[in-house]
Order: sequence, then C-alpha cells, then structure tokens
Amino acid sequence: MRRFVVFGILLLAWAQNVSAQELFTVFDTVHVDEVVSYGKLRKYQSGAKIESIGASQFSLAQDGNLEQLLSRTLPVPFKTNAGGLATIRIRGSAPDHTSLNFGGININSLTLGHSNVSNVPVYLFDNVGVQFGSASSVNGSGSIGGAIHLGLQNNWTKGVKAEARIANGSFGEQLYGTKIFLGNGKFESVTRAYYYSKTNNFPFLNPQKDFETQQIGIRDTQQNAAIENRGLLQEFNYRFATNEYFIFNVWIENDWHQVQQNMAVNYFNPQLQEVYDDEHIRIWTGYKNRKKPFKYEINGGYVFDNAVSNKNTSDTISTQRIIGEAFVEHDFLPNASYKAGAKATRIYPTVYAYSETLEHETRVDLYASYYHRFFNKLTATLNLRQGFVTDFEVPFTPSLGVNYLALSKEKYVLKFSGNIARSYRVPTFNDRFWVPGGNPDLNPEKGMNYEIGSKWSYCTGNKSGNVKLNAFLMKVDDWILWKNGGSFWYAENVQKVESKGLELMTDWNYNMVKGWAVNWGLNLTYTVAERVESLNETNALNRQMEYVPKTSATAFFSASYKDLALVVDQSYSGEQFTDEENKNILDAYSLTNLAVSYNWKLNTQHRIKINAMVNNLFDEDYQASWGYAMPGISYRLGLTYHFK
Repeated sequence: MRRFVVFGILLLAWAQNVSAQELFTVFDTVHVDEVVSYGKLRKYQSGAKIESIGASQFSLAQDGNLEQLLSRTLPVPFKTNAGGLATIRIRGSAPDHTSLNFGGININSLTLGHSNVSNVPVYLFDNVGVQFGSASSVNGSGSIGGAIHLGLQNNWTKGVKAEARIANGSFGEQLYGTKIFLGNGKFESVTRAYYYSKTNNFPFLNPQKDFETQQIGIRDTQQNAAIENRGLLQEFNYRFATNEYFIFNVWIENDWHQVQQNMAVNYFNPQLQEVYDDEHIRIWTGYKNRKKPFKYEINGGYVFDNAVSNKNTSDTISTQRIIGEAFVEHDFLPNASYKAGAKATRIYPTVYAYSETLEHETRVDLYASYYHRFFNKLTATLNLRQGFVTDFEVPFTPSLGVNYLALSKEKYVLKFSGNIARSYRVPTFNDRFWVPGGNPDLNPEKGMNYEIGSKWSYCTGNKSGNVKLNAFLMKVDDWILWKNGGSFWYAENVQKVESKGLELMTDWNYNMVKGWAVNWGLNLTYTVAERVESLNETNALNRQMEYVPKTSATAFFSASYKDLALVVDQSYSGEQFTDEENKNILDAYSLTNLAVSYNWKLNTQHRIKINAMVNNLFDEDYQASWGYAMPGISYRLGLTYHFK
C-alpha cells in the first residue's frame, strides 16, 4: 500500500508542473473514443457508468487475458489463481451477477452461471467496455452487478493488411497470433487466431511445515498447473450503403488447463493432476439498417458449450442455444427517440446429472427504451423489460436515468448523472435441475441499484483530463447458495446482500512539444458489501462479503516519445475474507508492472513493434485465492509484424 500511495502522490505532483498552452473547447474534444466505440450502448442508459479501456493499455495487454487487462486498469476485484481460473465481483456482487457479452450473446455458462474470465483472450478483440451497476433492463438476466462488452470494430478494409505476433515469457509462457484483413471497401473478411500456453512452473515460498526438518516456509515449485488455449474469430462483413450492412461473426475457442492444486497438496502430493477442457462455438450474425429516421436490426446466434473434466466424456456437461433478436429504433424528433424489440432463446441442455425429461427451455424478452434530450442540458432515458421463461416467473425490470450538463465553459465541462434500475438473475440450470440438490422452485435473484455521479472534464490545446466520482447502493434479495444437507448439497434462496460505496476515477493526457506525450490515471474504489439477512446460521452477518476488498485501486503512468513508449501500472487490493468463519483472511497486496515498446517503421507497408514487460516488478508474495500460490516477478518479450 505504501508504494501505491507514493506512486499516486508522484503522479499528482508531476501533473501540477505541466503547463497548459493553447485553449480549446472541451465539449467538442473530450472522450471521442467513447462515442465511437460505445455510443449505441450509452444512448439509452443515461446515468449509467460505462468505462472503456484506453488504447495504449489495451494494446499492451494483447498477450494476456481479460482478467489481467481489467485488474490492471480498473479497481475491480477478482478471485483468481495462477492455474487458469478467475471470476469477477463487480461492486461486491457474485460472479453470476456480471454478464459477459459478445454481440447479442451472454457467454456466461448456463450450467454454472458465470465465465472463467482468464479464458477470454484480449488478442481477439478491438476494445472492451465495462458497465458498473445493474444492466438487466438492457442485457436481461444476470446483469445485477454489471456487464462486460467485448467489442469488434468494422474497419471496411480496402486491400490487404495483416499482422503476426509472437510472445515468450517466464515459466514457459508463449503466445502466437495472427490477424488478416481482406476487403474492397464493401466486403470485408477479418481472421483472428491465437495459441497460448504456459507451463506455470514458478517458484514460491510454501508456508507448509517440513515434518522431518521442522522447517516452516519451504522454497517450492508449482506443479501441474499448465494452461493451453487456442481460438479463432472470423468476421464476414458486407456494406450495402453507408448505414446499411450485414455481419457474420464466429468465435471458436478451446481452453485446456490443469487445475492448480493448493500449496499443501502441491507439497505433500506433487503428482496429483486434474485437467479441465472447455469447448465453445459462438456465432452472431445480423442485418443492420441504421438509416434515419427509422433504424432496425435483425440478428441471430448459435452457441455450443461443452466441458470435460479429467477426460471423462461420459459425464456430459454441454448446452446449445439458438437465439433470435429484432428491434426497431425511431428518431421521431431531433431530440427524442425510442427503441422496441424482442429476443428469443431456445436452450438445449445435455447434462448427465439432469432429469431425462428436461429437453429444452425457452426464454423470451420484450423490451422498450425511450430517449429524450431537453434544452441541450438534460438527457433522460427509460428502459422497460419483461422476460418469460418456461415454467418460471421473471420479474419486470425497469430503469430510469438522467445526465445533466451543469456547466459548459471554454476549458471545462461539469456533468451530473443519476440512475435507478431493477435487475434479476434466473437461477442456473444446475441450481434448478441438478440431481440431487437442484430446486425448480427457486425464486429469481432480484436487485435494485441506485447511483449518482459527477464528471468534470478539462481541456486545453495540449492537456485534457477527467475526474469522475460515483456513489452507489445495490440491494440483492433471494441470493442463492448451495447448502450442506448432510447426504447431499442443495440450492436455496438464502440471503439478502447490500453493497454501497464510492468510486473515484481520473485520467489525464498531455501532448507536449517535439513528439512527447504523457498519460496518467488513478482509480479508487471503496465498497462495503454485507449480507444483512440470512437463513443460515453464520458468523458473517453484517460483515464484509468474501473476496470483496473494501478498498481497491489502480494507477498508471505512460510516456511516449515518437515511436518509443513506457508504461508503469500498479494495482492495490485490500484485506479480504475468504469464508464465513473469519479464519482465513487474505492480506492486502500491491502489484507493480512495467512495459516498454518500440514501433519500428520499415517503410509505408511494413512495421515491427517490439514490446517488453515485467510483471510483479517488486516480486510481491501474495495470494488472490486462499491457499493458492501466485507467481513472483516474471518477464515477457513480444514481437509484432504489421503489413498493409
């Protein structure tokens, strides 16, 4: 924590010494990238907090996964280990409470309810957006704590351009990737493929006791925690006119890893191996007509998910989904519009522990959104959504949000926002249908989210920045847990949870003389998430929830001169409970990372980018999941060749 505070103070002190020069109108220049990437997402969600990852940070994370990207750039807590497993907990919610969206597909497992975000490769995507707080009125079931959007950008390539990437790092880490763009301005084919592997045989200090020598604290090496992932994302896009086009995206992914054993097992039984294999096919396609005043889309999708544990293919755990969605949007006034649509999903589960009478489930969502801008000062949005699920009652989920432009001056803008939203989650297939223990009579988890925020943006000719402050209150009722029933575990609506907190985010950009540019940012989150009611006897009532630190923070600093760039980032995670017994508590920890890159332009058609990264620069000894070792300092060297 001390290093983190010092880092933040140095950033603030440095910023005060950078002088401003030419004046410019901030209203026209601040955060254009957000409008381009997430304009459609933001339009009907006034007051919602939606953050996009900066281009420089996103570029440096191309060799890693989604957990590594978000934990370094946003103060979002993860429960993670070094062996390929990570789950997210936005604003104190459960992993099941954050939807992970690819096009119109929530890729979360229908059996487990969440995604392993360490299996989402950053290399396949163009941008990532994170929504904090309820998004069920827009995304449907599961978006109680937030939503993550994996973005693809239509380039409408003319000719051919391509890249090849190779990266190697500590503990057997390797990444090989390629991207190929072909097009004539109307038709475009984009192929992205990658292969990633890691032996993961890192050294660590094992706190176990050697009963022969009586020594406590033994130098050990992680065994049987290897990772091997591969994926292909293919896009076919055709543009009929400027605002009329067709897209077809298919994402094929295979993720294999050895399940990391805890430190005790790693020392006393180092030969133990468990393997887990995931296979996914995700297809999203659609016709989009964005011509004014009437706009409409017709989309469809297919998803196949299959999981195999320890090569046991007889214990099948797979699901298939067929999805259809259509909506119309009408700009009936220069300052007002509405959108109305429907989405239908047919799900076919094939799980060895389900009843054979369960053949399929149908889900239908009807939704409507309204946007209105008043006097160029105030925007208001209203979202209404009603879901229908086979033999299950789904709550009505409205949301109401506002943005207010309080001040607009030559150099700065001040905005205020507010949002009230209802949310829900349909229990997973395992929660309802696993035999024994599943309960078809479970209630849906229901949430209410209240949020207010402010954003101060500043801009001159060579300096721009933002300071954002948000306060939130989230209440989740009928939270589902699996309880020990003696002979078997069973699912039940057990507890009510309240989460409240403050979030501060700031970022600053300086374009200086002679090719110099500097960017820095600081993000702080204070979250109090507690179970306030529980049907279980628990020692953790009115106490912080497990794996949710009260305080978390990230900071970054980047400086570039022409084609050379340097980035330093740091993350801090506060103390964390790991169970309801107040026994196993994770210590706070801070991680620092350093990256350097050089862009070597051979000529107008050929370019080579070289990047080097040091992770956990100060070799911090820490745990992010109780009892599981994490690597110390590590290195990665990457080379990317670009052709166009």
